[in-house]
Amino acid sequence: MRPVGYLLNTEGGLAGEPGLFYNYILAGNGLFLEAENPLLRARVHLAEARVRGLRPLEPCLELRHGRVPGHLLTLAVNTMLTSPDREMYAAITWDADRYRILVPGQERDSGHVTYEPTAGTLVGIHSHGHMGAFFSSTDDQDEQGLLVAVVLGHLETLLPQARARLCVYGYFAPVRLAEVFTETPALEEEWNTDW
Repeated sequence: MRPVGYLLNTEGGLAGEPGLFYNYILAGNGLFLEAENPLLRARVHLAEARVRGLRPLEPCLELRHGRVPGHLLTLAVNTMLTSPDREMYAAITWDADRYRILVPGQERDSGHVTYEPTAGTLVGIHSHGHMGAFFSSTDDQDEQGLLVAVVLGHLETLLPQARARLCVYGYFAPVRLAEVFTETPALEEEWNTDW
């Protein structure tokens, strides 16, 4: 089996040899990337195109164990609020029967956080301290797997900012926190589809 598959979304279903890690799918409305692991299944719309004779597809995000309990995001936000002048990282993982939050060993200062990746991460959450909620080029390099990433910013304010995205092996698509968590703390959610 090849590492990457190249498929067509025909009237009769998907045609072609699927890949071991992910698939590019040409559909009636453009090019998509689809991947899955035991924690999630994702399909990202990479490029708009009209292709006659193929069926259209829609982007998707399916969390295999349901949405993450909102209190875990609240716990991460509250922990990061204790030191708003330094960046911090936390991971939400699946532990056989429930989601849990882990804070791995890390080096932190006002402009970066370096951490050991946590196996089985579904959601990676990091803060930008006093800066806004945005994904930097460093974040792009760190988030090359299949997961959801959340960045928090303006932690010194009463209403910190948050932004979330789906990461699929170097491709990124915005998602809303409500697609990932059962409820969210008071955050100003930044939403921008023009990444």
